[in-house]
Amino acid sequence: MRKALQTVKFKEMENKTFVVIQVIERLCEFCEKPLRREEKEVRTIQISGHDDYENLLVKARAHDRVEVDIEENRIYLYDHDYPGDVHPSCVEKYGEKVNG
Repeated sequence: MRKALQTVKFKEMENKTFVVIQVIERLCEFCEKPLRREEKEVRTIQISGHDDYENLLVKARAHDRVEVDIEENRIYLYDHDYPGDVHPSCVEKYGEKVNG
């Protein structure tokens, strides 16, 4: 089960190795909901001491969202991208508001 990093205590992560997964959510330009998602494993990290945990909290600020799956030993770093794509339904919905 994934939880926001800020809600996970150091003791839950202590002495564990985690696979870090970069998640890029491609968002619709109009509604800002995901069009698609890309995931890739980028590295592994170990939380041996409190400094490792604190460093992770600091690095998490560079991402839109960070989630931890304690059971699977995975950390998900979420970033959003606006590739210029839109949902077809948003074109119809928002196009009517702009044109009419």
